[in-house]
Amino acid sequence: MTVDDTTHGAAGPVRHEDRIAIEDVSSWVLRIGVVASVVILLVGLVLSFVHGGLTRHIMETKTFDLNFAALRQGIMTLQGFAWLELGIFVLVLTPILRVFTAMVLFAFEEHDVLYTSVTFLVLVMTLGSLLFIH
Repeated sequence: MTVDDTTHGAAGPVRHEDRIAIEDVSSWVLRIGVVASVVILLVGLVLSFVHGGLTRHIMETKTFDLNFAALRQGIMTLQGFAWLELGIFVLVLTPILRVFTAMVLFAFEEHDVLYTSVTFLVLVMTLGSLLFIH
């Protein structure tokens, strides 16, 4: 925030109401992502118990896969484990979406090149670590 973006009142600096606060957007992205993930995980858990496909052995031995075609097919056919995978996937992507959102707001709302660049680097490193770790 630059000096031109604030006015000083009795309680200190006050933001203009027409600006989007990055902290507010970030908190909402995180809240929505976590709630969506929990809902999807609960659907997966219910589907697993309804279809009888969730056993202790499966929970201990089956691993998550990044085969998006199989994931999509499992979601469409209401396979509980596919819904559980989707819930975990949404949970992992939530902080990444938060960083992306902050980068966009730094670029277009704040016009801050330094913060946009730093946030872009954080996004690239986060995505790189997810994609290249096996």
